[in-house]
Amino acid sequence: MSDFPPASEPEGESALTGLLTHLGQVVDVLDLDHLDQLTGEQLLTQLGQVAGVVRAGEAVLAAFSAEVADRSDPARGNEGLAVKHNYQRPSHLIEVITGVSSAAASRLIRVGQRTCRRLTDAGFPLPPLFPVVGDAFRQGLIGVETAEAITRELSLAAPRAEVEHLTIAERTLVSEAVGAGWRDGLPMSADLVGIQARQWRDRLDEDGIEPNTDKAFQKRDFWIARAAKEGLVKFGGQVTVDVGAKLHALLDAVLSPKTANRYEMTDPSADGAPNAAPATGAPRGPNDAGAPDSAPTSGIFGSIGGDAPTGTLADEGLAATGGSGRAPDHAADEPIRARRTAGQQRADVFAAMIDALARSADTPSVTGAAPTVVVTVNADVIDSKTGTGQIVGVNTPVAASTITQILCDASIIPVFIDPDGTVVALGNDQRGFNRTQRMGMIARDGPTCGMPDCQIPATGCEAHHITPHAEGGPTHIDNGVLFCWFHHRMVDTGVFTVSMVNGKPQVTIAEWIRRKPYFR
Repeated sequence: MSDFPPASEPEGESALTGLLTHLGQVVDVLDLDHLDQLTGEQLLTQLGQVAGVVRAGEAVLAAFSAEVADRSDPARGNEGLAVKHNYQRPSHLIEVITGVSSAAASRLIRVGQRTCRRLTDAGFPLPPLFPVVGDAFRQGLIGVETAEAITRELSLAAPRAEVEHLTIAERTLVSEAVGAGWRDGLPMSADLVGIQARQWRDRLDEDGIEPNTDKAFQKRDFWIARAAKEGLVKFGGQVTVDVGAKLHALLDAVLSPKTANRYEMTDPSADGAPNAAPATGAPRGPNDAGAPDSAPTSGIFGSIGGDAPTGTLADEGLAATGGSGRAPDHAADEPIRARRTAGQQRADVFAAMIDALARSADTPSVTGAAPTVVVTVNADVIDSKTGTGQIVGVNTPVAASTITQILCDASIIPVFIDPDGTVVALGNDQRGFNRTQRMGMIARDGPTCGMPDCQIPATGCEAHHITPHAEGGPTHIDNGVLFCWFHHRMVDTGVFTVSMVNGKPQVTIAEWIRRKPYFR
């Protein structure tokens, strides 16, 4: 119920009252609780008709909102419409009357002011700023979002563009928005119209691109939280277009579906032979065609030994199918799946980028050493692999599994502390793989992660001790392999096992996973 004083009902108000009554009858006829009874064509047809009604209503709302804003001009003082009703801004008044959000109210005002007739200070009429958009808007051919996109971008170009060029741009954009000459008459979405409008803006106002570029450069930003929440450290920011393009290119190159990671498990029970024949229907590499069954396969994952595949394990997690050596009498069960999302894959690439940059010879040193993460942990945590430690600079305890992964590719300096916290002895640096050893592993295993078919560059990978250093494993190239952050974690948590076969690392599925019913 409105709290505004009653007024005599003008013709427009009477018509709107009748429209609302008729609209209620239409809603009853549509029977919204039983739309499932409509055919697909009927559903889409009526959806389009309803959208047309909504668009026409938006045009009316925009015109009314622009008029409310005009009557609430600050120049009117206490006589302004919004002020009279105790609202500071016209958008606030429109919010209350219509129930829309503040952003929606402001948009209605802007679009209405750009598409409706204007008046000079002397009261003489002026045509709309964008008459073509206004006509299409009032006919219900475009919605308020599309009208906003077109008028906003062309308004930015208007101060430095020719009037006739603006007119051409406006007509073209409206034509595309209503579907004329594009995709067999299908209308273009508001998002696509916005992209087209920005392209027109940049072409109409080429001199305005450079100032915008300077503004973007000044707004570049990056932040990272010091405190972790639930084991995660938040960061964010924004970069310029060229930097973003480089990042997209790098992510696309590493995460391209054409180089999607796959892993083919081996079956140690196949007559004890490392080169057992692959199962019927099991995927084979391109080099298998015409080759003897006993020949080592390089196939889809490069040369990693000659064990024949008995299934497929997707890099995104575990997805295996039965194979030879098990002689299953039924089709493979539903595979285990623990896939990485696209965001998780990008996060893993980012982790590799950080590692690569930290190890680069061009990275500035800190007090004579490369950028270093300092982890403090008690010896009993390392021995028991349970408990927590601390990363200096991060105000959150770190789990033992994370510490294990860090220490696997780190130098350790033993520090002996008495019960009072005083350092009484300092040991020597030990156990970390050096740059020469890393180059040797790259020369042996290839330029990418040691997990078959993972495309993360080896320069951004972590060195893994195949026989753990704590168990007497040497820091030697024959006991090392480079894994990306994600696959290093999979190895350290026991999903995969690594062994040296004929001088090269070979990755297999952990025995505890082999015993799952999916592999029987």
